[in-house]
Amino acid sequence: MYIFVLPAGFILWYLAYKTKPIINDDVTLYWEEKNTNKRNKLLNIINESF
Repeated sequence: MYIFVLPAGFILWYLAYKTKPIINDDVTLYWEEKNTNKRNKLLNIINESF
């Protein structure tokens, strides 16, 4: 039974995630920029340590 439930759940999750509306407003742009800056800082720290 679980063999059928888990793949079906993942397929439904993927379809729901794919059809999620994309909101392009100032808050979203600010959030994306903030996360990009954090990611770049972390990557710089990792690259400096190696």
